[in-house]
Amino acid sequence: MNSLAQAMLLLLLLCALSACDRAQPSSAEPQSIRPARVFQVVAQGATIKHEFVGRVEAAQVVDVSFEVAGPLALLPVLEGQSISAGDLVAALDPTDFNLALREAEVQLRLANQDLQRKRKLLKERGISESIVDDAQAVFDLRKVRMAQAREALADTRILAPFDAYVARRYVDNHVNVRVGDKIVRLNDLQELHVVANVPGSLFATTTPDQIVAIKARFDFIPDTDFTLQYRENSGDADSVAQTYEITFAMPRPERWNLLPGMTASVEIELTTADDGLNIFIPTTALVVSSDKRFYVWVYDPLTHNVERRTVEVGSAAGDGVPVRSGLNGGELVVATGASQLQDGMQIRPLGDPVTEL
Repeated sequence: MNSLAQAMLLLLLLCALSACDRAQPSSAEPQSIRPARVFQVVAQGATIKHEFVGRVEAAQVVDVSFEVAGPLALLPVLEGQSISAGDLVAALDPTDFNLALREAEVQLRLANQDLQRKRKLLKERGISESIVDDAQAVFDLRKVRMAQAREALADTRILAPFDAYVARRYVDNHVNVRVGDKIVRLNDLQELHVVANVPGSLFATTTPDQIVAIKARFDFIPDTDFTLQYRENSGDADSVAQTYEITFAMPRPERWNLLPGMTASVEIELTTADDGLNIFIPTTALVVSSDKRFYVWVYDPLTHNVERRTVEVGSAAGDGVPVRSGLNGGELVVATGASQLQDGMQIRPLGDPVTEL
């Protein structure tokens, strides 16, 4: 082979190699990572937690007032003070009431003397029996008047009906108060109530045997749970929010000064109902394929990839859909934007996985 032929052969080889290089596909550009909300599947035998905002209330609230009128003489309690049962809360000037009691005692004594004298005359047949009966009626009336005067004197003092926390003083000392005027508000804090508004759908479908635990948490008391017990619920739903007011109770802790009006986070942990449809997912997690079958995107937290999974579902119930097959408890599915995903695509979860529908 001459030099010209060798040169032509070399040129052909170089062109072939260059064409091969151009034909080789370049590596695919990595797809952008999509943010998405992730839902954690809860299976039968596991528990699901519902969280609500609650407010602290006193187990008992009493606005004390006088049953008699008069000038206020003593108001020894202060707002924010704790007092014991039987302690003096307020007192009126008792002068007029003492005089009224003394007058009633004198009138009773006179009525008794008159009655005894007339009974003696009756025995001597000096008067008729009807006159004695009238004297007896006057004596009984005076006795009632004295009891009323004694009770009115006692009503000039208000004593704490229970171990109480003074929440508010409505009046100042040395003012004239009328019957029924509010003097002091007393809170019974031996037991605290935590009130939360629960959706009607949860309230109607939850049975007592499903309740695993009910707890309260306070932002200013970290890493501490307070066990709650059910007390009562409102009979009517809120006309706007369609929620029911549920009252829970807890003993007042000695270490922390929890007071009415404070905000708590109420967590209700429930077992899932055993009805054969023991897995629920949000309706937004379902996607319909071209062959009219349902599937979801299962998220792998290690690789951040999503995988398409066909599922068999039942009839929708509220915001959730029961899954008969295709998913296991604890798996993570994409709850929003599922229709925009593809196999192998990566996502970035928005916050922690949610478990509530």
